[in-house]
Parts: sequence; C-alpha cells; structure tokens
Amino acid sequence: MPPRPVDISLIISSRNRAYGLTNCLDAVSNAARQADYLRLELVFVDNGSTDETSEVVRQWASTAPIKTNLIYEAKPGLAVARNTGLNAARGRILAFTDDDCEIFPDYFSTLAALFSSDTEMVMRGGRIELGDARDLPVTIKPEMEPATLTSELHAGGFIHGANMAFPYALVEKIGLFDTRFGAGSPFRSGEDTDYVHRAFNAGVHVEYLPDFAVKHFHGRRELADIKRLQTGYAFGNGALYAKYLFDRRSNMRGMLRWEIRQAVMEAMGRRKLNEDLGLTYRSQLRDNFTGMLAYWRAPKAKQPA
Repeated sequence: MPPRPVDISLIISSRNRAYGLTNCLDAVSNAARQADYLRLELVFVDNGSTDETSEVVRQWASTAPIKTNLIYEAKPGLAVARNTGLNAARGRILAFTDDDCEIFPDYFSTLAALFSSDTEMVMRGGRIELGDARDLPVTIKPEMEPATLTSELHAGGFIHGANMAFPYALVEKIGLFDTRFGAGSPFRSGEDTDYVHRAFNAGVHVEYLPDFAVKHFHGRRELADIKRLQTGYAFGNGALYAKYLFDRRSNMRGMLRWEIRQAVMEAMGRRKLNEDLGLTYRSQLRDNFTGMLAYWRAPKAKQPA
C-alpha cells in the first residue's frame, strides 16, 4: 500500500443540523491548533441536508486551521455517509465522531501517540462524556478503565461510533460499513457494532481507551425519547443476531442467549435493566426478535461480510 499523505482523517457526517454545527467545528479547530505538527484533514459528509449545513461548513472551513473536504452525499443513511467519508479520506488513521459531539483539545495529539507504536492492527474506541447535564445519561461511555474486546463480550456498546478510530488498513481488510444498518437505514442502528464485530472476527485487536475523548450533546431529556432510542438499538441488534446466526466464527448467538437469560431473570424478579429510565429486558428482547424478523424478510442484497 502506498504511503497515505495525511496522518489523521476525522470523518463527520451530518444531516440538517446547520443550527448546531458551530461548537462541533470549533472544537475541531481547537484540537487541530494543538496538533499543528500533524498532517490532518476533516472529511465532512453532508448527508442530503436541505438546510444550510454545507454553507455553514464551507464558511467555517475558509478560516479553519485544518484542511477540509466537504462532500455532499444525497443517499440517506449513516453507514452510506460513513462509507463516502472512508472513500474520500487520505489519512493513515481514520477517526469518527458525530455532529452533536465536541472533541477534546488533545484529541489529535492523543490519537497520534496511541497509534504511533502499534506493531499490529488495532481498532480503538474512546471516552464519551455527557456534554450537557440537562440531558439524560445515555449514548455516553464515561468509563475510565481500559478494556479489550473478547469473545465473551458484546460488540454493541463496547466502543461507540461517536468516538472510534482505526488504521486505513482495516478498511482494506474487512471492507466498508454495511449500509443496511445505522441511522436512516432499514435496520435503524448497529452499523458501528457490525463493523467492530467484523474487525474482531477478522483477528483485529479491539480496545476501549479513555485517553481520547469527546463530549456528546445529544439533547434527549424525555423518557419517551430514551425508549424510542433503545427500541431502535434493540431492533438493530436483532438484525445483527439474524445476520450472524449461522456464522460459527461469530459470538452473536451467545449474545442473543444472554438477552434471553436476562429477560427470563427479569420476569422472575431477579434482574432489571434500568428502572429509572423505564427500560426492561423483556421489551428489549421483543425488539430484538422484531429486528431478526425484519432482517429475514428484507430483500437480499450483496453487502460486506
């Protein structure tokens, strides 16, 4: 593989969020200034926005301290947008965050240091702090202890797509994101879980490190919003269980058995998912099965393995 001309490519996709991009982009500027010794680029994918998203990015980029590649991708879907970003990125290391996140000032310098001494391929996920204390504590990962993915652990939530990074060589090894998964797709979520799972199955070391971090300003403050979010996650996980049900290399069957055990123990009064947020293992399992049925009923299409 010829040398990549950029050290780190940060890939962000967005759809109709012109009103909330300034803080996200300014945080990128701050981090880029702290790492001016690195060759950096921002690959920003406008995923079919009908507002001023592209114009906001274009104006910001005119004075930003980081080279910016703004791409308009009309086909909706987070995995589609991420694939567009992957295809355009020129970095040796590819990093991802979301348009409602703010990276920490040492983000690029920390990533560069973490990947500089690797002797094997590593996929990493970083810390995700709650950006606004008024938001409910979901879609975050504030753990301060490092962890390594094993066959006994679920890929879902081990690292989050809002803060993950890996070498470009991983794309050459396992391909692109499965566009049937993720926000805006038929299976609603799980494109990051699927990618992590595929990397692990391919023998890639997957680890969570709290060293590089983002703040997530997700804006969800009502329990009804959390229930809808959890339904989408469980539906996507169910589709993933169906995708890998007959793959002997995969531990997804074990994860499905775990879901069933938790629901049974909850029915016996011995386990609860999250009473404060009104979430139950039984409803989660129901949505898992709904996702599995949707996967089996969907038209078959050639997708990444």
